[in-house]
Amino acid sequence: MQLHSKTMLVVFINIVFIHCLSVNIGAAVANPAASDGRFVHHGFTAEDLTMDGLAAVTPTGLLALTNATYQTKAHAFHPAPLRFLNTSSSAAATVRSFSTSFVFAIVSDDPRFRNNVDHGLAFVVSPTKNLSTANAGQYLGLLSMADDGKPSNHVFAVELDIITNPEFGDIDSNHVGVDVNSLRSLQAKTAGYYVDGDGAFRSLQLNSQKPMQVWVDYDGQAKQLNVTLSPVQVPKPKKPLLSQAIDLSTVMAEEMYVGFSSATGVVFTHHYVLGWSFSFDGGAAPSLDFSMLPKVPRVGPTRRSVMLYVVLPIASALLFLVAFVLGVFFFVRRWHRQYAEVREDWEVEFGPHRFTYKDLFHATQGCTDKNLLGAGGFGSVYKGVLPVSNTEIAVKRVSHNSKQGMREFIAEVVSIGRIRHRNIVRLLGYCRRKGELLLVYDYKTNGSLDKCLHDNATSTTLCWPKRIHIIKGVASALSYLHKDWEQVVIHRDVKASNVLLDSEMNGLLGDFGLSRLRDHGADAKTTYVVGTMGYIAPELMHTGKATPLTDVFAFGVFLLEVTCGRRPIGESDSNEILLIDWVLKHFLSGSILDVVDPWLAGRFSFEEVNLVLKLGLMCSHPLPKARPSMDRVVKYLDGMLPAPELSPTHMSYNMMELMLQNGVGSHSLPCWYNVICFGSLGREMILKLSNRQANKLAAPRRSDANTMLREPFHCVTLLLLLLAAADRCAAATGGSGGLQFAYDGFSGANLTLDGAATVTASGLLMLTNGSIQMKGHAFHPSPLPLRAARSFSTTFVFAIFGQYADFSSHGLAFFVSASADAFAAALPGQFLGLFNGTGATTGNRSAAGVFAVEFDTLFNAEFHDLNSNHVGVDVNSLTSVKAADAGYYDDVTGQFRNLTMISRKPMQAWVDYDGGSTEVTVAMAPLGTARPKKPLLRTNVDLSDVATGAAHVGFASATGILFSRHFVLGWSFAVDGPAPPLNISSLPPLPRAWPKPRSKVLEIVLPIASAALVAAVAMAVYAMARRRLRYAELREEWETAFGPHRFSYKDLFHATKGFSDKNLLGTGGFGSVYRGVLRKPDMEVAVKRVSHESRQGMKEFVAEVASIGRLRHRNLVQLLGYCRRKGELLLVYDYMPKGSLDKYLYNGSKHPLSWPQRFHIIRGVASGLLYLHEDWEHVVIHRDVKASNVLLDGEMNGRLGDFGLARLYDHGAVAQTTHVVGTMGYLAPELGHTGKATPSTDVFAFGAFLLEVTCGRRPIVQDEHGNRAVLVDWVTEQWSKGALVNVVDARIPSGFDPDEVSLVLKLGLLCSHPLPNARPTMRQVAQYLDGDMALPDLSPTYLSFTSLERMYKEFNRNSISYISSASMGAISDISGGR
Repeated sequence: MQLHSKTMLVVFINIVFIHCLSVNIGAAVANPAASDGRFVHHGFTAEDLTMDGLAAVTPTGLLALTNATYQTKAHAFHPAPLRFLNTSSSAAATVRSFSTSFVFAIVSDDPRFRNNVDHGLAFVVSPTKNLSTANAGQYLGLLSMADDGKPSNHVFAVELDIITNPEFGDIDSNHVGVDVNSLRSLQAKTAGYYVDGDGAFRSLQLNSQKPMQVWVDYDGQAKQLNVTLSPVQVPKPKKPLLSQAIDLSTVMAEEMYVGFSSATGVVFTHHYVLGWSFSFDGGAAPSLDFSMLPKVPRVGPTRRSVMLYVVLPIASALLFLVAFVLGVFFFVRRWHRQYAEVREDWEVEFGPHRFTYKDLFHATQGCTDKNLLGAGGFGSVYKGVLPVSNTEIAVKRVSHNSKQGMREFIAEVVSIGRIRHRNIVRLLGYCRRKGELLLVYDYKTNGSLDKCLHDNATSTTLCWPKRIHIIKGVASALSYLHKDWEQVVIHRDVKASNVLLDSEMNGLLGDFGLSRLRDHGADAKTTYVVGTMGYIAPELMHTGKATPLTDVFAFGVFLLEVTCGRRPIGESDSNEILLIDWVLKHFLSGSILDVVDPWLAGRFSFEEVNLVLKLGLMCSHPLPKARPSMDRVVKYLDGMLPAPELSPTHMSYNMMELMLQNGVGSHSLPCWYNVICFGSLGREMILKLSNRQANKLAAPRRSDANTMLREPFHCVTLLLLLLAAADRCAAATGGSGGLQFAYDGFSGANLTLDGAATVTASGLLMLTNGSIQMKGHAFHPSPLPLRAARSFSTTFVFAIFGQYADFSSHGLAFFVSASADAFAAALPGQFLGLFNGTGATTGNRSAAGVFAVEFDTLFNAEFHDLNSNHVGVDVNSLTSVKAADAGYYDDVTGQFRNLTMISRKPMQAWVDYDGGSTEVTVAMAPLGTARPKKPLLRTNVDLSDVATGAAHVGFASATGILFSRHFVLGWSFAVDGPAPPLNISSLPPLPRAWPKPRSKVLEIVLPIASAALVAAVAMAVYAMARRRLRYAELREEWETAFGPHRFSYKDLFHATKGFSDKNLLGTGGFGSVYRGVLRKPDMEVAVKRVSHESRQGMKEFVAEVASIGRLRHRNLVQLLGYCRRKGELLLVYDYMPKGSLDKYLYNGSKHPLSWPQRFHIIRGVASGLLYLHEDWEHVVIHRDVKASNVLLDGEMNGRLGDFGLARLYDHGAVAQTTHVVGTMGYLAPELGHTGKATPSTDVFAFGAFLLEVTCGRRPIVQDEHGNRAVLVDWVTEQWSKGALVNVVDARIPSGFDPDEVSLVLKLGLLCSHPLPNARPTMRQVAQYLDGDMALPDLSPTYLSFTSLERMYKEFNRNSISYISSASMGAISDISGGR
């Protein structure tokens, strides 16, 4: 017995060895160059690539790495590893030189995303083909967030990326980069190529949807990498796109895999590879023959219907007369329309002259670049000469499309239209026309003062007398605006660049685009903080109110700038220097002359310079009430008042520094601003000042040259404390001791904003605007005392407007942060402006100090998001502690109601934290719905590490490759108490989400006019063609060669009652089947209706017509005829009243099949297959033999049908490699290796069919635990135990013949043998079933259960790429045996 077992083992080992040897020899014969690492793929139809994810090979041979699915990845590798290292015992391993070339195309079939398509693809060299842990999106399927940058990755890639990812430092959204173990490229260049002739660089758009070729060449000796790119069919450029010295010996393992990786993100994109070649040590990779490459699928609108070719000429003829009349009309009016203008009633009340656009057009020579004087944020300025008066003018041209266009126009017309002053630029007139605003000024020959001060070529010409003359002129103009004109005019942008110089070097103040007017004696109103950094008064940051004193502050900076010849904010050793601080420091140290512009070279009046500098410091005093009025400034300059004396109490430079060091926070501006912007002091600073620092501030402190006086410091400190205490009292709750605030809209709210965040005119807090890859933050202006994780409560109303109604970018978050500077390095996109790439998933509690509640609208796999519409609680990480679908629980029913956050509808959220229990609760509901009693999510989070002291609260949001607008309508917050309720009626309205409705004129007149124009023609054409078109058919010459009868569509239409659902028998992947009754003759038929639009429609039609059109066998479903018409394919079969065999085996039929019926069906199907394989004129491989494709007629005869996957070849010919198609459980193992369908593969499927019919079980089933059981394995196991009878279907009534059952089961095992040569032919099978031949005994050498299972695993590993690459129409059923 032991000897016998050893013999069996030896025989088994020999069989496996011979099989493996034959496989290897076959692979070597099929691809003799693969062993040396050299290969060429002109398309991938029959190529043995290893693919995963979305990767598939299309029927045309394209390697499609991704399809119309987002947040997915795909890989395609050469199946065998390649040896990249030269190793020897005497020297260190070196990397072999290699070269590869491939042709690729990136296609988006959604027109919305043609310009901002998704992520790119990469050529990759990897030690493994298993990149399952890699992330999609910006990681291109190469690495994960956790692995990025690790040397242990051993990954080399050349990326072709079409998205800018800030976290990887991408140079732009159209680049080629070299990556080693990281997505942060060693070198990257904008995609393009260098022309061989002149060396000119020509850019290429990677997402142009056109094929392009890439060459990657590595010289192992020189350790040099070259990457070259060019349009397809353009010879390889001599100069590479990028060249990188790199030693890959530390990257490459001895054996590596080569292939491609790609991924999609929020937008679905197709990444195609058309051809690929590779070689080692032999120079350039083999050239690709472009004529042999598959074509890139056509994108864009589908072909126009033939109807258009008929209707279009008729419609053109009818419309010609109307077009001619319109053409004449437009031709006559063309000259007039070129100069058309817009006039409105309100314009008549303004004084400036209105010019004609025609005159201004000719004056500026058509606003040519030759006449361009300059361009800024508010418009372009052109020089012109009026034709009649020959007057030189400056024309400011502002487009209506600019955000501030109309506002600027009205501001300037109303402000300076009637102003007349010798030191104010005169507005000569204006003009308006559709889309354009034009202002006409006096032309100033010497340009702006800014140019004279800071342009080294001209600054020497501006002597001190000219400077003091200009200063006096500007001071006189401002005094006039503030006091002497009919209204108070606040300029709001006084600076050197807005002072123009005429031919006599008089200074004239211009550019009133930001000016504001109010009546004398009226209070200033809160507006946007606008102006130029360095000239903005500190109180503007706190109050938002522009007053004459804010102009005085800017004038003070202007005085210092003109005298010192330095800009208000400069740089020294990369540090910002504030001009005011610098002058004050020198003033206090007694070295005031050191600040005077060196270009003056001492040629100035000391008294005048000293006066101007003192005035500059006085006017730029941080406290508004300490500044003089402009009327007083003019008097100082004219000598009508004695020069002011500045005492040390004017808060010295050191005093500013002292206050900064003792609790006054600095967010962004230098010390001078931060000391005075009370809104940014914060309540924590108040506590510091009141409890610990008052004595220090009151104590005398010595500066560089002066000793601060004690009493003035008391006054200043007291002033600060009183102002801050008033701010605190305004926020205090009644008696609870907590702090709270509420904003019903944000007009006048003193929020701290950065990034894209802004407050709209209506009071909406808009965190992001219509920009991509942007972030925005909004902070409450002062930190809150949340140390020791005090309880807090907040509620806010928000809305998210996506670029598309059904597609969104990223979301927003409410946050609590220990630092206001925590988000400076944060990234946009999936990081929500909260974190950067470091620690975004794992978090760093000691460094981050951020608690957030995210309302995210985009799924990000790296953060383990639930979906694209969720709410999550985040602590120092974007991987949520707990998350839930966005929605709320109905208080009445308790039912969960989903909320779509990108619906563009306002929603209210509530966030509460209990410091005692450390519990966070989050709830949300549609605006106007009361707060749900049951929160959306509840979790415990200890915020003591986050809120270690004063904490900042606010909102963050970000956009990615699609822009969104994130709005907050209202917000309230409270410490140690409930948040104050929001007044919903007072919230600002959201902007219109959809296009404005068309006018009633268009809605009424346009349809009537269109109908009147085409109705008669359309009705006539319809009446004449209706009957013909309804039954129109399509006939081609090749159809005459086939035997089946051709039915008329009219007959089939009536037979199936218009293909009504009542007559529908079933629907599958290849079409729908209807029952019908033909009138002549009176017979029942089954009509299979396939649409041309299905991917395999035409192919299936030809296959079935060619295959079974002339087949005649009693056990084959007979094709009676067919019909074709545009867009439809119809096949007419015999109607099988009993339906499919599958229904009787599994659907709980009340009349289960007896054994004689089953045996009769089995013999019939075997007879049908024998006819197909050997008896018909061609060999027909069915390729989808299974119970559901066996139909039963009225006499329960089994008939094999559905030849949609059939293949034909001549007798004696060799089978050709095709896609692996069919149904899992019926597929022969060798198909996964060879891809060749043969009669033996049909025999394998028939073996599975035999076992299925006998056992009443599907070929592959899953138990309740999800474990897969293979029917063949199970029967083999029972047979090896001698319990074969146990596998028989228990539902068979009246018993069965044991001999017949044993015969069928053994025959099933024999037919489903994993080795093709061990299977019988269908002729032998028929003989076994008929009893004409004895069935051979199954010896134990017929691979055991374990071996069979191993072979199935081998099939799955080898064939899965083929299965996934087959088109949808080519896979009959891949989910399991049926």
